[in-house]
Amino acid sequence: MDSESLRIMALLEARSEYNEMNEEDVEFDVEEELTETEAEIQTEAEVQTETQATASTQAAKPQRKRRKTSTVWEDFVLVRIEDGTEKAKCNHCGSELVYNSKTHGTNQLKRHLESSSKMPKKVDRPVYDHLVDRAMVTEAIIYHDLPFRYVEFEKVRERDKYLNPECKPICRQTAALDVYRRYEVEKEKLKGLLEKHRGRVCLTAGLWVSKPQNTGYICLTVHYIDDDWRLDNKILEFCEMKSSHTGDLIATKIFESLKEWGLEKKIFSITLDNATNNNSMVRILAGKLQMTSGSGGGLLCDGKHIHVRCCAHILNLIVKNGLELANSLLHNIRESVRYVKASPQRKESFAACVERVGKRRGGAGLSLDVSTRWNSTYDMLVRALKFKEAFASMESYDPNYKTNPSVAEWNHGEKICELLKPFSVITTDFSGSKYPTSNIYFTQVWNIQLLLEKYSTCDDLGVREMARDMQVKFDKYWKEYSLILAMGAVLDPRIKIEMLEASYKELDPSTASLKTEKLKESLSDLYKEYQKLSQTSSSGFSLTPHEIVTESPLEDDYDNDFF
Repeated sequence: MDSESLRIMALLEARSEYNEMNEEDVEFDVEEELTETEAEIQTEAEVQTETQATASTQAAKPQRKRRKTSTVWEDFVLVRIEDGTEKAKCNHCGSELVYNSKTHGTNQLKRHLESSSKMPKKVDRPVYDHLVDRAMVTEAIIYHDLPFRYVEFEKVRERDKYLNPECKPICRQTAALDVYRRYEVEKEKLKGLLEKHRGRVCLTAGLWVSKPQNTGYICLTVHYIDDDWRLDNKILEFCEMKSSHTGDLIATKIFESLKEWGLEKKIFSITLDNATNNNSMVRILAGKLQMTSGSGGGLLCDGKHIHVRCCAHILNLIVKNGLELANSLLHNIRESVRYVKASPQRKESFAACVERVGKRRGGAGLSLDVSTRWNSTYDMLVRALKFKEAFASMESYDPNYKTNPSVAEWNHGEKICELLKPFSVITTDFSGSKYPTSNIYFTQVWNIQLLLEKYSTCDDLGVREMARDMQVKFDKYWKEYSLILAMGAVLDPRIKIEMLEASYKELDPSTASLKTEKLKESLSDLYKEYQKLSQTSSSGFSLTPHEIVTESPLEDDYDNDFF
């Protein structure tokens, strides 16, 4: 017992004795001392009571758990095991790891997420950039040929807002401006690429008139082999030709475009259709290019090889010339196809006739030709010939069908189809854009010439006249084979000049040697021209055959490889 307690007990005993003796003076002193002491005791008791009450209140309230702030709890959830322990369960793979905030912590949980194979990879989304968004919209408009008002479509804007609420829509005027700016950027890139190009380039030009608006347009395309020896082509000009389409004005337009692109000194040839104004245009353009000064300027071999006639266009002219005579031979076949395709009821009736004669309905059906495309006539014949029994069956069941071709007319159609089939295949080969076509020119034209000679002496009078008319058109353009395209066959390892000489002999033995020597001379002159340029040019833009040969391990066999 402490001294304070002893003192209080002594005071209480003194007070008891005082009451017994009834001594007033002493009572006052003792009473005063006791009152002060009781006040102190009461104060301490009250403090102690309040402390005990606060403690009991805190004990009665549920203790609040500490909030978990670690990011791992986005992928884990706490689970209680039967023995009272807690574990963290992975939301992705279901693994359970021991967890205790005081002993284990979240480090092992983080390590588990890093090593888990089922943990989805989190991709940091880039911050929205309005300029990047506009650039992507511009590319989409160009790539998919979308209208400028695409950016104003209501549902497109709703989707953009859903994907990113910060997306800022643009109007069609802004989209058009962005597309034009992109065009200017790409144009400068292409200019730089063509400026660094070390070889010569070839051109193709097309000119036509839009009949509804009566407006002329010109398209100029450049073709070249890039540094990786791959074929490539780019459109240099696609614009309106407002003035009259004379050879002088077309040549001026093309020359100005070549100067803008920096190609006036790198032209090798230009391929055109057989329009009359193109002959004068090539002559004027060749004069302008030949006058181009500077190292490596001008045309090779004085422009001898600059003009190349479009082979596909010549084929089209040859076949159309022959089909003008074949219209009467094919009249009933064409009218039969037109009759069947005139209504859905007739199509159903014809389908029933096809099944009745035992033909399969699968594959392509009937097709009607158009006057502007000769190969559509070939397609019409190929498809109609498969159903000639069905047409005969239809004549028996449909009294309104009056144009069933006779046996002789079907025979005419078969022979015409045999004549046109090689032309269709050759046209497809000539129209290729992903592979070289100059090396196939000679063999294909040679095959056409042999084919026309064969059918010009056949027993069918109509087909014989058709083939002879086609021969007239053939001789107009291809009586003399294109030398520059024949060189492509010489450079083809599968052909060489020996095969060309044998081909000349089969057509005309009397002129075969002369044509072969002329081809060799032209090829040698072209090679020497490149060799001379490689020795005198200081610009270094042209990759000449001499440079190719000196880098080739077969340079010793170069001459023998050609001849």
